[in-house]
Amino acid sequence: MSNPNDLSELNAHDELMFVEDEDFLLEDATLDCEDALETATWTVVIVDDEPAVHQATQLALNNFAFEGKPLKFLSAYSGEEGKQLLSEHHSETAFVLLDVVMETHDAGLNVVQYIREELNNHKVRIILRTGHPGEAPEESVILNYDINDYTLKVELTRKRLLTTVITALRSYRDVITIDQQRQELAQTLVHLEKVQQQLTVYSQALEIKVAERTRALEKANQELKRLAFLDGLTEIANRRYFDDYLLQQWQILSQAQQPLALILADVDLFKSYNDIYGHQSGDACLKQVAQALDQVLNRPTDLAARFGGEEFAIVLPYSDLKGAEQIAEIILTTVRELALPHEGSSVSKWVTLSLGVSRIFPYADSSPDTLISTADQALYKAKQTGRDRYCIYHPSSGLELTLSPSMNPIS
Repeated sequence: MSNPNDLSELNAHDELMFVEDEDFLLEDATLDCEDALETATWTVVIVDDEPAVHQATQLALNNFAFEGKPLKFLSAYSGEEGKQLLSEHHSETAFVLLDVVMETHDAGLNVVQYIREELNNHKVRIILRTGHPGEAPEESVILNYDINDYTLKVELTRKRLLTTVITALRSYRDVITIDQQRQELAQTLVHLEKVQQQLTVYSQALEIKVAERTRALEKANQELKRLAFLDGLTEIANRRYFDDYLLQQWQILSQAQQPLALILADVDLFKSYNDIYGHQSGDACLKQVAQALDQVLNRPTDLAARFGGEEFAIVLPYSDLKGAEQIAEIILTTVRELALPHEGSSVSKWVTLSLGVSRIFPYADSSPDTLISTADQALYKAKQTGRDRYCIYHPSSGLELTLSPSMNPIS
């Protein structure tokens, strides 16, 4: 190996680096040495077995700076020495000025493979220089090796060297910038993935919460709706719901040309019951009677409702008079079987009911009021004729009194 301190070995083709040493204007270069020394540096590795080449290169690039940063030179004088040097400094190296032929004809090419494959460094710029082009043909080297420039030493003037260096530094700067942006983008993507995962978890939790709230709201709405149409005392339909339901069935049955029956029920002598047992007992009595009425009905379209005070109404869609009469008999029997004491009754010692039954075929442009009116007339007749019985209103013949035998006659 040549002595790096021996300047006498600077040969003729190396001197060509100084032939064209005229002023060279470059927008990215500055020759302010003091400012350059205060900044970071661009690390340059020179791998060449000719010490004079190292000296000539550093002399040609003396006081050169790129983007305010000067060059820092590291030297190796063989391929193996270059590998060792680069193993320690490749991550900070901007570009390598690499001789092809050194201890072997392909020593420089081996260094290229070492940088790209073993060190896995694709950022550093590699500039091949050779004084023996025949041993490493330019075209095959460029095609087969990951290099950035290939120059004959005899062509490497100062101007050409500066151009090559600036091109390499610009390329290295851009590669580093792109790599930093890629890393930042990768970090951003990782962050976005975490955020996405958090949003997914939050969204799922929110969906569950919304579903729970929705179910709770639906349940609350159903309860409110139930309460709106439910009589608070007796827990059967209230008068408002009765009116709506009767009108709804009236419209349906008028189109279907089917009968609609109605039973109005009144607790016999209920004022006397309250006077004797008190209003709390009276409320309890009404609730038991209402629940008994509701339990009598088996069809989903039948409805028991509190009509007002101690009066109740039973709506029986698709029922003729015979069917309504059977329901009336069952109601009387069921209430008697409750055996609710009523000492103030002149009818029975137990709580009893009086019923008015009516049936009609609804038709368009008519009102349910007719049905209510006729059932009320029948109820009045049942009460007038002794109570604890039902009376049927016949559309053809008017009122027909139908007595129901008392199960608990007054002794």
